[in-house]
Amino acid sequence: MNRRQFFPVFAAPLAGALPSIARAARARDRVIVIGSGIMGASIAYHLARRGAEVTLIEKDAPASGTTRNSFAWINANNKAPYSYYALNYEGILGWRRLQLEIGPSLQIQWGGGIAWCGADRKQIDRLHDTTAQHQPWGYPIRNITRDDLERLVPGVHAGEFGTGWHSTIDGTLDPVAATLALVQAGIRAGVTLTKADVSTIDFDGDRATGVTTNKGPFFADHVVIAAGNDSTRLGAQAGIPVPLRMSKGILAHSTPMPPLVHQVLMPPGLDIKQNPDGRIVAGSNFGDTGTLAPTPELGAKLLQRVTDVLPETRGIELDYMTLGYRVLPRDEYPIMGRGRQYRNVHVAAMHSGMTSAPAIGQLFAIEVLDGVETAQLQDFRPQRFYS
Repeated sequence: MNRRQFFPVFAAPLAGALPSIARAARARDRVIVIGSGIMGASIAYHLARRGAEVTLIEKDAPASGTTRNSFAWINANNKAPYSYYALNYEGILGWRRLQLEIGPSLQIQWGGGIAWCGADRKQIDRLHDTTAQHQPWGYPIRNITRDDLERLVPGVHAGEFGTGWHSTIDGTLDPVAATLALVQAGIRAGVTLTKADVSTIDFDGDRATGVTTNKGPFFADHVVIAAGNDSTRLGAQAGIPVPLRMSKGILAHSTPMPPLVHQVLMPPGLDIKQNPDGRIVAGSNFGDTGTLAPTPELGAKLLQRVTDVLPETRGIELDYMTLGYRVLPRDEYPIMGRGRQYRNVHVAAMHSGMTSAPAIGQLFAIEVLDGVETAQLQDFRPQRFYS
């Protein structure tokens, strides 16, 4: 099913069944997951695979928020300390696992990642530091020369070249296609997808009992907040601090082209990849784009820079621009797990959820259904924000 077919169906109740291949959750725990971006879709899928009765609530459509506007680079680069790196690395391996479980509908591309810089000493040191930090942790990354770059990316016009690195394990995906594939796999495992807008989380004593929406109440034994930038509002209702800061990202998307870009490329000041549908996606090195607007003029400039680096893309045409707001915690580290007051309310907010979603889904299935706090998430609890 493609995305054009999926969204009209979304308004109707969706359900399915898949024989459980893992131990069922005790007494069919009822779990509400709020938000069907990549994070919520993964959590719902993994909970259902464990046998939970999962209701995935989305106010718009799956992947319609932050996920839709993600560059979707799967990597563990520039991640420190080690626990943060390890969580992202586990996410990379998790995507490999999901490919075995779900199949080619995820449309993941494993071409690796390549970055390079000019002669600026600070930039050279920064790229060398990335390699020096990650190699001892076992990340398959190495420094490269201009000759290496030209061999890896035939026809590239690198411009001034100081140094670069090549990470062979990195990948990318179409964030909407991957999210829809996860949602559909969740439905086959028993997830109920519901279009509704959650106004409040409901409580009785020291436990959440469900949520109130514009479609009425929904009842559950556990509530998981995976609502992107709306997680701050919903978390506050459960006494869970989820401080996020504004971080915008603008991307230019071309009309479909023949397969030309086989890695995630990061020349100075630019990010380039090509989606499975042939669209080339370009942005500006993952930083906050500040006051820039997603205008056609900016899109044309970004795509011209793509052609400067990859002359084979000459004739590239802009299809559309996207403006996204990253789910970026105030200290830039994930916010994961339960709060102090209500032990059956969990929150999942992080950047980059696109990389780590498979790992978070698997870990949350354990934390929610077994009441066990996993070691991988210990450094990222909401408790660090309690005053």
